[in-house]
Amino acid sequence: MKDLETLHREISEAVSKLDFAAIWPDFSPLPFALFDDEKCFFDGKYVEKSDAFCANTSIVYEGKQIATWKAAEALETPIFASKLVHEMFHGFQHQQGWTCWPNEIEALFRYEYDAENLSCKLRENQLLLSLLDRFDADAFRELLSLRKLRRERFPYQFGYETQTEEIEGSANFVEWQVLRQLAPEKAEALTAQMRGVMTAPERLFPIRISCYYTGALMIHALQSAGVYDFSPAQRPALLTVLQDVPPAAEGFPGQEALTEAAARAIAAFHGETEAIIQTALKRNEILLEGPTELGYVNVYNARCRNGFLTSTFFLLYRTEAGETMLPGNFVIKMRDETTIETVYRWE
Repeated sequence: MKDLETLHREISEAVSKLDFAAIWPDFSPLPFALFDDEKCFFDGKYVEKSDAFCANTSIVYEGKQIATWKAAEALETPIFASKLVHEMFHGFQHQQGWTCWPNEIEALFRYEYDAENLSCKLRENQLLLSLLDRFDADAFRELLSLRKLRRERFPYQFGYETQTEEIEGSANFVEWQVLRQLAPEKAEALTAQMRGVMTAPERLFPIRISCYYTGALMIHALQSAGVYDFSPAQRPALLTVLQDVPPAAEGFPGQEALTEAAARAIAAFHGETEAIIQTALKRNEILLEGPTELGYVNVYNARCRNGFLTSTFFLLYRTEAGETMLPGNFVIKMRDETTIETVYRWE
């Protein structure tokens, strides 16, 4: 693994070659910081590694919106650059005043996996992949009609999914476009990866992760249909499109099989989550006892089951003394949606 200064220089050189206007109108590069467990490199020098550097994201640092990335694994420079630009785009979203940010902590408790909803999503993903190959008006109408059906039947799930698609899907679309400029073969590999996972029921979990791909491909589909304008408020534009189509009629070819496959995948996912929780409880390595206010978890792949949360890499909690960030992987027993009862080490 290269040192942070060398990595920063190589990524900066790659980013400088990009045509940002071709990626997204009005988008421009942001400063970025690289960090590891001990050090942080930013603005040409090593700086104090504070708790602000705990995730791959965009933060306000010293009054400036910047991107941050934990250099935990060796990545090829074009891929590394694409991921940093993904995080820069989140900073751009903040600067542009995007209002479609989902309430991630609420969703951990409220989002319910439903086999019918997920079977429709799997069919939508099939259509999105077909539209990636060539635009077809009938497939596009079916896609929109299925989404409208889900909006009516599963309003909370649909709302959370589309918000995540807008925030993370658009950033993933940007990441995709960066690779197309820097290393077209890497962009093709990302496309192949999408093809390989989007129609697999077991790859819909946690739902947040699957929205990275569906959001990126929805942008592509809407672009192909000539109805995507890159405005800051993407969701109203999509819902305007949905107003012009009726919801899907009952059923579609293959729905029963997809629903059964989704039901099995849901059961397997819940079983896996239960196993994680029970393993941590059996280990019984208690790191924190509450009641303590929950600050934030790593929502990227967080899980919630029967009053327990999981979080990888970090946990942020609040006391009267202020905020504290714990590094590591955790199972968190919650008293309610905002109050930590006990934190157990997981792995």
